[in-house]
Amino acid sequence: MSAPEPDRGGPIETSELAIPHARELLPGLLALRRRAGRMLVALDFDGTLSPIVPRPEDAALLDGVDAPLRRLADRDDTIVAIVSGRGLRDVHARVRLDGVYYAGNHGFEIEGPDLDRVHEAARAARPALEEAAGQIARALEDEPGTQVEDKGWTLSIHYRRAERAGAEERVREAVRRHGRAGGLRVTEGKKILEIRPDVDWHKGAAMRFLLDTLTGDGELPAIFIGDDRTDEDAFAVVAELGGGIVVGDPPPADTRARAWLSDPDEVAALIEELAHDD
Repeated sequence: MSAPEPDRGGPIETSELAIPHARELLPGLLALRRRAGRMLVALDFDGTLSPIVPRPEDAALLDGVDAPLRRLADRDDTIVAIVSGRGLRDVHARVRLDGVYYAGNHGFEIEGPDLDRVHEAARAARPALEEAAGQIARALEDEPGTQVEDKGWTLSIHYRRAERAGAEERVREAVRRHGRAGGLRVTEGKKILEIRPDVDWHKGAAMRFLLDTLTGDGELPAIFIGDDRTDEDAFAVVAELGGGIVVGDPPPADTRARAWLSDPDEVAALIEELAHDD
C-alpha cells in the first residue's frame, strides 16, 4: 500500500474537521481493550512522543510522558510499540523503555520480546545507500543547514535549517540525482527527504508484521499515533482494528486517521488515560 500525500495547507475551522478529537474516541477504545483482553498501542517518536526540533540529534522524549508510557507498557492488557523513521538503536536510546517493540528505519529493523529482524532488502541495499550518502553529502557540502543522516538501512536528508534561498530545490535535485540508483527509492516527510530500499515496506507493513507476529492473523485491537505523512500507511492498517490518531492542529484534510490530537502534550495526556484505566 502507498500513503497519500496529505494536504498540509492552511488552517481549517474546528467545525469543518472531518474527524473528531481523540478524547471523543477514548471511551470506545477503552471498551474495545476490555472486550478483547489486550490492545496494541503503537506510536511514532518525532512529533508524537517528542516535539519537532531543528536538529534531529537534539530530540528528546517529552517531559512528563516517560512515567505514563512505562505504566502503559506494564499493563498486562497492553502491548506498546515505538515505530519510527529513526534508526532502531537511536530511538531505543531516546525512549529507554524495556519490554516493548521497536521498529526503526520505518520498520526495516524490528526488535522486541523474542523478535530481532532486519529486512533482507535493507541488507542488500546497504552498499547503494552508503554510496548515495557520500554523493549527496558532497553535493550539499556548500549548503549550510542541510544534513545527511546515514541510519544504516535508510538515509535522511534534512533541510529544516537550510539558510539560503532556493536551498530546498537544490537539496531535492541532489537527492533526485543520487538517491534513486541501485534499488533505492525517495520518500518525503516534514522538511526531510528519505532514501530507502525500493521495496513495498513502510510503517504500515511493519505494523502488519507486528500484528501477525503477535496474533498469527493480525486481528488484534490496535491504534497508531503519529504526526507525519509517513504514518499514513500505519493508519490504514489499523483502521478497522481501533484506528489511527494523527498529531496536528488542524489535522490534514485527507488523513486516514480516525481522530486527532493537537501536539505531543495531548499525546501524553491520552497515554495517561490509557495507562490508568481500571
